[in-house]
Amino acid sequence: MRAGVTILVLVRHGQASFGARNYDKLSAVGERQGTLLGQHWLGNDRGGFDAVYSGAMERQKVTAERAFAALGTQPAINIEPAFNEFDHDSVIRAYLPLIAREHPDFVVDPKKLFNDHDTFEKLFDRLAAYWISGRIGDAPVAETWEAFEARCLEGVRRIAEAGHRRGVAFTSGGVITAVLRHALDLEPEKAFRLNWEILNGSVHSFRLSKQRVVLQRFNDIAHLEAEGDESLLTYR
Repeated sequence: MRAGVTILVLVRHGQASFGARNYDKLSAVGERQGTLLGQHWLGNDRGGFDAVYSGAMERQKVTAERAFAALGTQPAINIEPAFNEFDHDSVIRAYLPLIAREHPDFVVDPKKLFNDHDTFEKLFDRLAAYWISGRIGDAPVAETWEAFEARCLEGVRRIAEAGHRRGVAFTSGGVITAVLRHALDLEPEKAFRLNWEILNGSVHSFRLSKQRVVLQRFNDIAHLEAEGDESLLTYR
């Protein structure tokens, strides 16, 4: 590896509890996804990380714990809030009333919003467009898109400057999207649509230097596909 270059592996957390009161808790499938990742790393000699990070969210930390338990190691997991997901609830509260007024044909029952993945995806594409464009909503957002993206990239920058050879960070789809957008120089809305393609437990690899972020791998789920169990291929 070239001097001054870090390989950063971003892992999306396992399946959480979509639609439940506490979304942040991994489902049984999500726990298994984390375990399978660790087993895959063990069998393919890919667990040689000299730095391990996780966002502060339970689903991110538990995915990391499951993976390294299966790998048979107990590294220090550095909690890095830069890798926390953005606040979905705040975006919904801010822009759902705006969508209701400006798109009256698009009627969504909030009570059923988290029970239908397709409806949620279509709605959130509209919410995200408002959020990314900086529209003023009916309630303040916890974080603007620009602030969220800057936070994610600052976390990546700190890892690059720390001089690690190969690091891993357990995070969420929005964070991966922000880093991917920067690496590929995509328009924000186009990048955000890729968010829906990022599977739970998927692996994404970037080459970092102080000047650049370069994509090496996107949405690697070899550890899940090897099981031949389609129930492991989840997006929410």
